[in-house]
Amino acid sequence: MKCPGCEYELWNLKAGPCPECGRPFKPSEFDFLPNAVKFCCPHCSQPYYGTSDRGQLEPDAFDCVSCGKAVTTDEMLLLPAEELGTRTPTKSMNPWLDSNRKRRWFATIGSGIGQPGRLLEATPAIGSTGRATSYALLNFVAAGLLMLVLFGLMSFSGGGSGAAFFLTMTAVFVLGPFIYLCLWTLVTHGVLKTCRQPTPDGMGRTFQAIAFTSGAWVVALIPCLGPMVAFVAWAACAPMAVRSAHKCGVASAVIATLVPPLIVAGAVVAMYATLMFGVGQATYTASNSGWSSGPQLQPDVDVLARELRDAINAGNPPLHGASLLGQNSPVPYTAFSDGQTIDVPIGNETASSLDAKSEFDRSSELAALTAGWPADVTAHKVGRVIFVHHGVPASGDPRLWLLIEIPIAPVDSTIDVASLAGSAVFYSGQAAQWNVAHQNSMRAAAGLAPLPSYQTMLTTSGPWTAADGSPSGIP
Repeated sequence: MKCPGCEYELWNLKAGPCPECGRPFKPSEFDFLPNAVKFCCPHCSQPYYGTSDRGQLEPDAFDCVSCGKAVTTDEMLLLPAEELGTRTPTKSMNPWLDSNRKRRWFATIGSGIGQPGRLLEATPAIGSTGRATSYALLNFVAAGLLMLVLFGLMSFSGGGSGAAFFLTMTAVFVLGPFIYLCLWTLVTHGVLKTCRQPTPDGMGRTFQAIAFTSGAWVVALIPCLGPMVAFVAWAACAPMAVRSAHKCGVASAVIATLVPPLIVAGAVVAMYATLMFGVGQATYTASNSGWSSGPQLQPDVDVLARELRDAINAGNPPLHGASLLGQNSPVPYTAFSDGQTIDVPIGNETASSLDAKSEFDRSSELAALTAGWPADVTAHKVGRVIFVHHGVPASGDPRLWLLIEIPIAPVDSTIDVASLAGSAVFYSGQAAQWNVAHQNSMRAAAGLAPLPSYQTMLTTSGPWTAADGSPSGIP
């Protein structure tokens, strides 16, 4: 029996302040194993043993059988029963429920991962659901904090749609795991009831078991594989907590608790398989026909392509791609990120600084930048985006390219483009020569000058003119 404030041993002490820290205590506040503690009469030392589920005396007030004096539980002096040996007679207390304990969040995470069963044994079934909810939400916020900060910086600096984007990411990284927790509880409890397993304390107890093991989710803070490891760790800890919470069979607890994670894992695998099959089909079609419609661009670049297409359809194509930035534009400056820096330089400015300028100042800055450009510009590059829309009419061949997205990953075997019709994906590498030659044949039919080779546009800075064109696609 230790003081909840400082863990000072309180055996053989009367109720009152802790000698070490002064925190008041009463024997009736502690939970013990049944028959594990001697409650000694303060007048004659007659021992009694606690037989209730909490290891307390029943009743808690009576006349001593030896001296005949009236005694209560909180007047007793407590000692461990000799038969216990080195084992502790005190039930461990859930650290999260002890408001006086230091570093209780970390202690609860450690217990939830290392001893999930004992953690639930130390958690009262009544009155703990709300505390379990607050603990789980704290874990989800902590795990998603770095991602929320990153997306917050990117979204709020990327234009008027930033707030909505940030709120969406908040829902994904915080509310998403909590909704999963609730659905997990519902399915697990339903499977337990279907298997006719004992659930005397109801669904709230199932929720406590899964919520108090959610400390494993903070592993998601680890870059790259963190979320995957966290998902597996949480799924591994929860069954032991559920078994201890309901005292049900091991097999039933494991099956009931692992059904939702297995469903989620299967859905993720199916989604990735479908995605990879779709990309494979698109690139196969592109390599044979030169065109495949579909949303292939990165989200930021896709927004940029839509704005560019709208400007062309409105008869107001931009001379410089950065003209599409601005506080009234949904295009984030991160659309131009090139894999080395999020905020790419544009002339004497950067993408973010141009994005923050007024329309007049931005137009003046870009006009000064393009003042020396030749009149027959066919393409120019801003960060990872190559603009090839110059001269393309709104009524032209829908397959005419408007921009090319340079792959950020060097090992990427495809290039993504936007056209008047939509977006598409093509093989890069040696096949890029054929892709550009095929595009130039369509440009020739539309009366447009040929584009430079893909290698030229990839490795030089531009702008490029008709003189740099390569109808065959060869550098």
